[in-house]
Amino acid sequence: MHIFKKAALAAALVTASLSANAAETHITILADVDPTLALLQADGSPLPDAIKMVHKPGTGLDAWKRQVRIYSNDIDKDIEVRLINEPVLIGNAAGTPSVPLKVSLNNRELGLAATDYLAADLFDGALPGASVAMPLEIAQKTPGAITVADSFQGMVSIAMKQKTASP
Repeated sequence: MHIFKKAALAAALVTASLSANAAETHITILADVDPTLALLQADGSPLPDAIKMVHKPGTGLDAWKRQVRIYSNDIDKDIEVRLINEPVLIGNAAGTPSVPLKVSLNNRELGLAATDYLAADLFDGALPGASVAMPLEIAQKTPGAITVADSFQGMVSIAMKQKTASP
């Protein structure tokens, strides 16, 4: 019985010393899942959550551009793409004029009304379930100087929907 107590004590001490010196890593996993569509960068990585547009005094904001693909579970369906709200940069200081933006996908300006992208034009079969690479561009709606110093921020929200039937 005495040996059993010593073994139990030794096991407890070893366990305590291991947990005191062990390193642990915890990784929170997040995934936004839409089983029908996704707008991703051309290499399949997610679009950034935030971008910084470059301002050049006298000329305004440089356009932000990325090559993207639409990933779909049904490459035979046309896709409607639209903006959820008007994209605009709003200054932090009271009274700062806002800066309207424009968003284009595959050189077609997006608006609040849906723009149709035909499946036959999007999906060439080169990458399973992925469209051809297309430019996504966010730019100042009316190019020109921004004459008020401020920090601006805004949101671009793009909605996509598979059409129920292709023509």
